[in-house]
Amino acid sequence: MLTASVTLRDRELLDRLAQHEPLSTSELCLLFFTGARACRGRLLKLEQQTLLARVYPSREWRGGATEALWFLSPHGRQMIGASARRPPGLSIPDLEHRRAAAGFFLDLVRGSLDTPGEGLYRWLGEQQAQHGTGPTARPDGYGRYLLPDGEITFYLEIDRGTETTKRVKDKLAAYQMALAADRNRDRGNILLVCESRRRLASLTRCAPTGPPWVWGTIDREHYRLLPTGEQERRFSELPAWPRQPKHQTGDCLGRRWRQPILRRHHGRRAA
Repeated sequence: MLTASVTLRDRELLDRLAQHEPLSTSELCLLFFTGARACRGRLLKLEQQTLLARVYPSREWRGGATEALWFLSPHGRQMIGASARRPPGLSIPDLEHRRAAAGFFLDLVRGSLDTPGEGLYRWLGEQQAQHGTGPTARPDGYGRYLLPDGEITFYLEIDRGTETTKRVKDKLAAYQMALAADRNRDRGNILLVCESRRRLASLTRCAPTGPPWVWGTIDREHYRLLPTGEQERRFSELPAWPRQPKHQTGDCLGRRWRQPILRRHHGRRAA
């Protein structure tokens, strides 16, 4: 149950962390604030209300930095009814994997802010993404990206080179089984993001023939259709749905809380 001191924006921020924690201060600023000072001040208040907990990654940790990473506190989870999760002491491989998945979606948000008619309309985390696949597949996330004349939906698979090719093959085959009865699977995209060209080449033949389509990428701009790898498209050229009028770019991540009309409408409760 929300308290009087928790705003609508606070609730959305807590819900976002429940799906994707941890997120850094600058990432939460990108999603919910127009300035770093306002962001830091609000996060501090939520921490003082024991709704958030922050951790500073060690510089010795690969990819570590001094910027805070934010988690929901046990009290914050209880207040919004979020499922239980391990405390901030995540294993480093798990943490790195979650950070890589979040980075993919946040890069889409950043890239869309100066592009009219585009935006990341939906971003679901691991557990929520399974609602579309069932328990047989375990995506790292699900997204719906708006284009001026279409909407791209996709499941994300982050590959960091730590799993065997057989394991990756089984994971990709699970999507095929999970979406076999979906009449719209010809618009389904599974994005396999690899860290190197060599790794992607070794996984190319692991993918089943679509639909749904498996697209491999190393730069997140150019996507090769697997298993043959003969066809290449940019992200905006992936199979898409027709644009739905009710899906507005003003409601996309990174834009919603930048809309002046929303700030006026919610007044102090959206501060």
